[in-house]
Amino acid sequence: MANESGSCEWSGHKAYEIKGEWEQSPGAEQVFVQFLGEMESGSGSSNFSFLGSCKYKEDLYMISIFNGFSLMELFLNLGRKCEEIAPQNVILQYLAPHQNMYVTLNEDDDVRIMTHLYTSMRLTIINMRAVKKDDMGSHNLERFETEEETQTSNDDHLEVGLVRNSIDIWSHCIRGEGQIFKDAAEFRKCAKNYAVAMKRSFLYKKNDNKKVILVCSTSNCSWRIYASRHKADKLFGIRKCNLIHTCGDDNLRSRGHPKADAAWVSNIVMDRLRGEPSYRPCMMLKDIHRDYGVELNYNKVWKGKELAMHDIHGVEEGAYDRLRWYCSAIKETNPGSFVECEIDHCSNNFKRLFICFNACATGFINGYRPLVFLDGTHIKNKYKGCILVAVAKDANDDLFTLAYSVVDAENDDNWGWFCFQLKSALLSHRFIGFHEFTFFSDRHPGIIKAIQLVFPVSHHAYCLRHLVDNFVKQVMRSYPLHNKKYWSSVFKKVAYALSRQEFQEHINNIIRSMALAKDFIVSSCLESWANACFLGNRWGVMNNNIAESWNNWVKTARFLPIVPMVDHIRIQIMDMMHRRREATMGMVKRLSPSKENALAKTYAESRSLKLRKACGWSFEVVDGDKSFAVDLSVMTCSCRAWQVNRFPCKHACAAIESKSLSLYDFCDKYFKIELYRESYRGILNPIPTCHMYESNPEHPFVINAPDVRSQPGRRRTQRIPSQVEKRVTKCGRCHGRGHNRRSCKEAIN
Repeated sequence: MANESGSCEWSGHKAYEIKGEWEQSPGAEQVFVQFLGEMESGSGSSNFSFLGSCKYKEDLYMISIFNGFSLMELFLNLGRKCEEIAPQNVILQYLAPHQNMYVTLNEDDDVRIMTHLYTSMRLTIINMRAVKKDDMGSHNLERFETEEETQTSNDDHLEVGLVRNSIDIWSHCIRGEGQIFKDAAEFRKCAKNYAVAMKRSFLYKKNDNKKVILVCSTSNCSWRIYASRHKADKLFGIRKCNLIHTCGDDNLRSRGHPKADAAWVSNIVMDRLRGEPSYRPCMMLKDIHRDYGVELNYNKVWKGKELAMHDIHGVEEGAYDRLRWYCSAIKETNPGSFVECEIDHCSNNFKRLFICFNACATGFINGYRPLVFLDGTHIKNKYKGCILVAVAKDANDDLFTLAYSVVDAENDDNWGWFCFQLKSALLSHRFIGFHEFTFFSDRHPGIIKAIQLVFPVSHHAYCLRHLVDNFVKQVMRSYPLHNKKYWSSVFKKVAYALSRQEFQEHINNIIRSMALAKDFIVSSCLESWANACFLGNRWGVMNNNIAESWNNWVKTARFLPIVPMVDHIRIQIMDMMHRRREATMGMVKRLSPSKENALAKTYAESRSLKLRKACGWSFEVVDGDKSFAVDLSVMTCSCRAWQVNRFPCKHACAAIESKSLSLYDFCDKYFKIELYRESYRGILNPIPTCHMYESNPEHPFVINAPDVRSQPGRRRTQRIPSQVEKRVTKCGRCHGRGHNRRSCKEAIN
């Protein structure tokens, strides 16, 4: 039954009357006569199969359709994909080729007519849709162009959907006369994909926005496509075509393809680059060769990525002028945020940017330990530079972004400016407790100078991991026969030692074995890394790993232009705060999850200790052959673990339990669930970029991109490995890995 008036009967079968474009299509009459002949004779390939694409609501379902299928078999196959597609709920319709009209399937004969028709037209993809019976009135006479304004079939929808980059789909993306496209550019894309899938090439005989004529790249071949834009409806479509090659089976003889240019690569990788800007050209080369069987050179793929990034994010040079809008948008959508953008007034070049959101600053002040971890990471976009960041640890020891900055390099001047802006941001929220601050760093000279200048009353702790790296590099290089792993562990014991006596024992052990270590230890500022000498509070934290984790967390954003980059980081912060805010609402225990587990473990260890009471709040706790003094009134233990970690040790737990007191009352307030919730109470509001301008003529000048000077010589492609990184040994005898020639036990033939 057709979706328009004019249905008639031919040879006992239902059909629809030929009208409109069908009548005007060259050769349409002969094709339809052939179709009727096959219907009469029952000829045709009974085993011929089709790929059926059925659209229901916003989803597309793919099934196999065979000649001889009944209507119920169609429903059963689709029902396996979506339970809602059932005879009692929906009506199935298929798209009549060239007519661009939907035909309803009411009975088995309609299914047989559909498969015979697509067989006669030499089409292998049947385009269908499932319409709810309640909505049938509005869909009954609907033309396909009005349902999907830029495509005429589900095939065209497939070309831009989830399976757009499939060789199987590409081989059917050019189907024949009457096929409609969004515009000439869309037609060119489909033609390139079709050529790659069919392993053929073509030439443009005419190529503009109104008319495109394609001919086979082999001379004297009749393959030809003529496509143009209709004057009436302004739709671009194929008017005439001959898709049969008369040049024989003369496929491409090369591993590449002449139509697989940079623009083609751009279309292939664009969707993935939106979510993964760090997608590298070397990986693109492998993926394109694996998925499409086309070998390309690195240059072409690199240019394709640049084109895709340009289409997604615009011109990278113009992104810096949009910082004006972005900074004002932050202040408008997130009142109380501290934003500072500095420009070189001589050249109008961008210099540096600082961002501290109000939700981050208030969360840090109200619920976080006064620990700030400073670090920098390199930017990977065209103009390079560095991201400087201040990270904090929440009650669950997870990272939290306090502030971040974009600068041209990690140097003394930029670290001084960053610390000054950080202090200004906290002062704007009336925070004055800088004497309680402890900053962690990797001993970068710029950070050391900046903290001494901007935060003179704060404490500065050095990252132990970086200190061990320096110890191995500067000291143990002179002692090649010493075991690096063993002496690195001894150096760590120096840092973790809680008492002066234990600290001095390990120091003497190192100096006796390596005399040169004395100068390194003396010059390393012991009060900044050894527990026995550190004067501030750092809650047992010894490393700057949380800042390194942040660098890896924003790894994807570092490949983007500046405005998408800083906004991508904002979105990551917003998502993280929302997830943790929701998680804390369901927590019923008194400490954060990680501290609850730590307290349970410590309490279990305390059960086997012996206890002697001295007076009301003083105890002597026996642990093996040693005893420790615990004073609950001032929350101290002679092992010093309670004072250093600000968390009850096992000796303290034994004493607290003997008094029938709650262990929670002796835990630091920064581990309590109340402050954990408070730290994520603030909301980081969205910043819609739909109204962001490309350039604003009202401003007196345009913010230019910074000057980037390349270093002389060939660019390094791999980072310099750390001195303590384990090097994989390669055997010179069997060429295996993990051993050398001396220890090789492999049999050599």
